[in-house]
Amino acid sequence: MHTQPPLQSLLNASIAGALLAAAFAAPAADKPKEASFGKSKGSGAYLTRDQLRSCLSQQTRLAGRDEELLKEQAAMATAKADLARSGDELKDQLATLDRTSPDAVAAYNERAAARDKEIDAYDARVPGFNERVEAIKTERETFGKGCDNRRYFEEDEIAIRKGK
Repeated sequence: MHTQPPLQSLLNASIAGALLAAAFAAPAADKPKEASFGKSKGSGAYLTRDQLRSCLSQQTRLAGRDEELLKEQAAMATAKADLARSGDELKDQLATLDRTSPDAVAAYNERAAARDKEIDAYDARVPGFNERVEAIKTERETFGKGCDNRRYFEEDEIAIRKGK
């Protein structure tokens, strides 16, 4: 019977251990990559492809609505600033108004009436804007409950984006 030197036995055992570790590590490399909605790693059951498709659709729709809302908010802020500026102008004009001139008083009253109409138009826009903000807030909460911090496979997202 032939015995191996201790060093050779140790080398053979190391090689066998490395081969065994590689055999178990190979399937892990084939594991699909995960992703999740939200900022955390995600938990719970994986989203099915249909659920993921719905979540991606909601996410895209929310992004579009957010963009529209921001544009409208900027337009309303500009309108509000214009109203404040025109109010200051009217106040300055009133201080220097020649009240003995009927034409000057009539012109001032016309500008004031026009500004009042602009204020009414602005005030009429505010409730609709606020309703859209609340609707988006509700939609965002629905998205959060169904999609946020939920895990999915990246290959499913790639397939959906390719139209599959």
